Amino acid sequence: MIGRITEQSRQDYLDAMGIQTWFPRTVLPNALPHREFDFSDELDDAPPLPELSAREAMQALGLPEIPDTSDTETKTPAPIAEVTPLHPTLVTTGAKAEPSSTTIIKRANPEPATSKFRLVTLAPNDDCLVIAEMPHSGLNQFTRFHLRLLNDILRAIGHTSTTKAPMSEFIWPMGNTGLMGQMDQSDSSAADAVCAYLSNQFGLARRKVVLLFGSAAARFVIDPTRHFDELRGVQPGMHVEQLFAVSHGLNQLMKLPSLKAEAWRDLQPLHPSRLSISSTVSPKAVNPLKATPKE
Repeated sequence: MIGRITEQSRQDYLDAMGIQTWFPRTVLPNALPHREFDFSDELDDAPPLPELSAREAMQALGLPEIPDTSDTETKTPAPIAEVTPLHPTLVTTGAKAEPSSTTIIKRANPEPATSKFRLVTLAPNDDCLVIAEMPHSGLNQFTRFHLRLLNDILRAIGHTSTTKAPMSEFIWPMGNTGLMGQMDQSDSSAADAVCAYLSNQFGLARRKVVLLFGSAAARFVIDPTRHFDELRGVQPGMHVEQLFAVSHGLNQLMKLPSLKAEAWRDLQPLHPSRLSISSTVSPKAVNPLKATPKE
């Protein structure tokens, strides 16, 4: 029996183990065709065992045979001793006792699983802040290839990196040592910790554009109860002069280049030409997605 695994499932396994894979943008010349990945079962079907009689089975196991006692005389059963009846006051009735309300044990609801994520944060300039989700396991996840892709995205939306911005990481959960083990590990607590970290270390409120790449970066900065697909695109930030832009993670964009078209649709409202058009609309229209250019 042969088990077949698809390429998407293989990539999911590698991503879960924190292993980065790379795909060519185009089909390379003289490249070999794609190889199928077949995994044979570790155990083959065992052959059927021959049916053995009870005597043959005991002989195979080396057990002594039990003599047949069907022809021997049957022994008379021992007389049953008379049982003295209990005192009437000791005899309990057959009525079922009602369970006490204090003895009822309710099954506790299972605790939700703790979210695990790693966020890489850097500020390319004074107005922009970048928060990108990286695999939770592994070290040195943010490589020069990620930085090159990020610089291309910033250049496309009219933002440039003035200096070599230092990179900082935020890992959740923080740990189980000391007081950290007694902290609430829920998603709401994770969102509060992320916002406090960004506010203290990077001045989140004073940034005009906040780029959020990946599901964890978007949910734990904006709203952990909402789905990632609901948050994609550009939306108002913490005040009227701030914008949040959500798109796919940098790892996903590098593994699947076809997602770059969707990322451009998500971030296109941040282009200076789009922002200039949105500024001419009513001041109440903060969301630039609603300000589309007129043909």
